[in-house]
Amino acid sequence: MFNMKHVKIALFVLTVSILGTSALIANSGNMAYAQGNITQGNKTQGNVTATIDADSLIKALKARHPILAQLVTNEDKDLVVKLKDLDTKEAIKTALALNMLHLLQQYKEIDQPK
Repeated sequence: MFNMKHVKIALFVLTVSILGTSALIANSGNMAYAQGNITQGNKTQGNVTATIDADSLIKALKARHPILAQLVTNEDKDLVVKLKDLDTKEAIKTALALNMLHLLQQYKEIDQPK
């Protein structure tokens, strides 16, 4: 019926796989906390909140991508027309810079005091 040799190999493989997965499950919790708790473990750092200077980043983006500096109103239609003139790589970079510009402007609006 069943060869005893195949049964022993199957049991060995099953045992190794169960032990391996249990070791991975047990150690993943330790790996997640490998760097320690920043808020309580290292009291000397103080406030770790970062602030972003949105104005300087917006100016740098507009300086690097002059097409974005020219856009004022009717942004989407103007951008499509201007991106058609650029090569593919530069058009993608400019579109990504526009997305970053929008995010920085939203960050700046949120960060301003009421």
